[in-house]
Amino acid sequence: LMFDDTFNTDVFSLFGQFSVDLSDVTELSIEGRYDKEKRSVDNNVPATTSALYYGGGAPINPAMTAGGSKIPSRDKSYDQFQPKISLTTSADNTTVYASYGVGFRSGGFNSSGSSALINSQLNIPVGAGLGVSDSFNKEVSKSFEVGFKGRYLDGRLEVNGALFETEVDDNQFFEFFAGPWGLLRVVTSIDQLDISGSELDFKYALSDNLRLDGGVGFTDGEIKKNAHRPNTVGNNAPLAPEHTYNLGIQYESSFSANYDLVIRADYMEVGETWFHTVQNNQQPSVWGALLGFPVASDMSKSVRDPYTLVDLRASIVGEKLSLTLWGRNINDEEYLAEVIPAPEFGGSFIHQAPYATYGLDLKYNF
Repeated sequence: LMFDDTFNTDVFSLFGQFSVDLSDVTELSIEGRYDKEKRSVDNNVPATTSALYYGGGAPINPAMTAGGSKIPSRDKSYDQFQPKISLTTSADNTTVYASYGVGFRSGGFNSSGSSALINSQLNIPVGAGLGVSDSFNKEVSKSFEVGFKGRYLDGRLEVNGALFETEVDDNQFFEFFAGPWGLLRVVTSIDQLDISGSELDFKYALSDNLRLDGGVGFTDGEIKKNAHRPNTVGNNAPLAPEHTYNLGIQYESSFSANYDLVIRADYMEVGETWFHTVQNNQQPSVWGALLGFPVASDMSKSVRDPYTLVDLRASIVGEKLSLTLWGRNINDEEYLAEVIPAPEFGGSFIHQAPYATYGLDLKYNF
């Protein structure tokens, strides 16, 4: 009843690339992309009052209390030029590269009435001090990366590595707000988010039948500026595990004249992960307004602890028929697949991942 909008988006883009060989082993590449997106939204909520609203007689969309019986249509254009320059050089079996580029994600609109709802239900009675708007800015990232790609030991070993540094302006972040009105999802902006990290992965053919592959990754992200939630400055970047490890081993052999046997085992570890900008911060909650005395929410437990997974697969593969026996999370790890914090409600909506799961797949290609 509260949110019924019709959205429309028109997109126009141009792209160009120019590469030149500076020497026999060095190449310079210059790219450019221009994007322009025009977005519009029309609100369809009728000017109807609801007896269920606090006090009764108020419009079912709170934005109408200030905007009259009709919420005006909105439109806005977002554009960005995105250059990229990269330098690549090769020596023996190793290629080294460095690149700098700009990325873009268009801004847009939240459901009409989002700002009015947050102001009337959280900012005024609870003192949450949130800067939720019915629109959100474009997101622009500037990233610098250096790395290498190499093939060694007569091509049996492949190794790739990279270091990166990214600065994101107006990072678009989904937030969920829960209260007596129900559940509201909006896009907010983290004014400045800095992310740095490193990655290393490899593939190694131990023999004609046996292959080993794996990788490690480390991420260090920090919120530098956040007008929407100023007390989160200095917190970790949300949704970014501090580390990831993976290791796999695969064996392949001819099972018969028409079928191959493939056996694979995978190990993965995912490091500590925050899912919200609010972390070790106390936040005013809706319960204070309902109970008549201040109640602060403690979101320090909304972080997901590191977890490990072990998967196994055994397949008999033919040209038309294949049979696969698989097991996922066979170590029976208990962890959360998804955490959706709602700080002003004082908790999180959580989705627990499956425990050990086994299955048998039969596939036939006609």
